[in-house]
Amino acid sequence: MEKKHTPAPPGIEAGNPQKLELLQRTLSTHTIDLDGLFTRDVSTSGSFDFHEIKNITFGKLLESIPVPTLLVDQSHKIVYANEALTRLENCAEDIVGGSFSQLFPVLAESEKALSALNRIFEIRKNQVFDSILQINKKILFGRITLRSIRFRNIRSVLVIIEDLTAEKKQLIVNEKYHQLVQVFPVGIAEFSLSTGISVSRNVEMVLEAIARAKLVGGNIQFAKMLGHRDIEMVKGSRLDSLFPFAEAFSRFYRAWVNAGFPIRTFETKERLAGTKRYFENTLVGNIKDDNLYSFWTMRQDITVRKESEEALRSARDKLEERVKARTAELQRSNERLLQEVAERERTEMELAKLVGELQEALAKVKTLSGLLPICASCKKIRDDKGYWTQVEVYVRDHSEANFTHSICPDCATKLYPDFYNPGS
Repeated sequence: MEKKHTPAPPGIEAGNPQKLELLQRTLSTHTIDLDGLFTRDVSTSGSFDFHEIKNITFGKLLESIPVPTLLVDQSHKIVYANEALTRLENCAEDIVGGSFSQLFPVLAESEKALSALNRIFEIRKNQVFDSILQINKKILFGRITLRSIRFRNIRSVLVIIEDLTAEKKQLIVNEKYHQLVQVFPVGIAEFSLSTGISVSRNVEMVLEAIARAKLVGGNIQFAKMLGHRDIEMVKGSRLDSLFPFAEAFSRFYRAWVNAGFPIRTFETKERLAGTKRYFENTLVGNIKDDNLYSFWTMRQDITVRKESEEALRSARDKLEERVKARTAELQRSNERLLQEVAERERTEMELAKLVGELQEALAKVKTLSGLLPICASCKKIRDDKGYWTQVEVYVRDHSEANFTHSICPDCATKLYPDFYNPGS
C-alpha cells in the first residue's frame, strides 16, 4: 500500500499534528491500532500485560473467533493462543511461551514463516502463506495469515491459522488421481448429468439423461481413441455422440439402469478413420442419495485380441476340416486293413487246414531214415528193441512197402545152374 496524504477525518483536530501523523501512519500500513478501540483496557501507565488479554475486550473478541489464532511478540515468542486452537489440539498452554518457529517441523517451512514474521515487523503489511504445521502431535496443512497489531508502544503479530488439511488431502488425491488416470493404458472419461436423476425414475427418462450426459474429463488415451490429441478438444460432447447408443445397444443400457448402475462391460465394433476397430467398454455410475449424478467410462482397444481370436478361430476351423478329412482317410485305411486282416485270417485258416491235412497225410506215410544197423553176413537189421529181423520184415514194418519174392539172375545162376544159364 503506497503512503499518501489523507485528509483529517471529522473528530481529528487539524491543529493536532501528532494525532494526524499517527492516523496517516496507520492508514499507510495494515497495522491494526488498538489504542482507539480498547483504551480503557490499558493501565494508567500505558503498559499492557498479554497474560491478562483474556480478561479484556480484545481478548474476549479473539476468544470468540472460531479459527485458531495466536499473538506473537517481536521476540518471535507466542504470547497468546485462543480457545479454537485448544479445540484443535489440547495444547494451548504448551504452545504459549514457545517460539513461533516451533510450529513448523520442516526447516524450509520454518525459515519461510520467520521471514514472513520479520517482514511484518519491518513493513507491517499483511503476509499470507501456506505451510505444514505441527501443533503438539497434530500435523496439519494450514493457510497462515499474519496481521500487524500495535497496542500503545507494544507491537505484535496476529496469526490466524486456517486448517486446509482436508482440502489439501483432496487436492493431492485429485492430483494423484489425474496423474494415475493419464498413465493408464485404457481410455478413461467422466460424464456428468446436468442434474441428478433418481434411479427410481422411468427407465426411458434415465436413458435420455444418460444420452445427454456431457464429457467433463478424461485422459489422453481416451482422446486418441476418438481421433483427437487432447481431451479438451472433446469436452462438453454428449455421450451418445461418443459412444454407440443405437437401438442395438439399448438392451445393454436398460439392463445397466435396472441393475442400479454397477460395473458393466460390453463390446462394440466401430469404424474409425476407415479402419475397423473393436472396443471393450465399461460403465460404472456415481450414485449419491439414490440419484445418478455422473458416471465413468473406460474403453480398451481390443482389435488385436479380436483379430487374433478370429485368426485362431479360422485356424481351428481349418484344423477341424483337416482332422475330419484325415479321420475319413484313416477310417478308409482302417477298413482296408480290416479287409486285409480278414483276408489274411481266411488264408491262415486255409493254410492251417492244409497243414492239418498234410500232417494227417504224413502221419500215414512211414519212412526210413537215419543209420540202420545191418548184419554184414546175414543182412538182418536190428530194430529199436534190439531184435534182429530180416530186411524185408523191417522194411515192411517201417514203411508202406511190401515185398514179393523173386530170384535175381546172379542167384539163379548160382542156385540153379542146371536150369538157369543166361550165357547159353
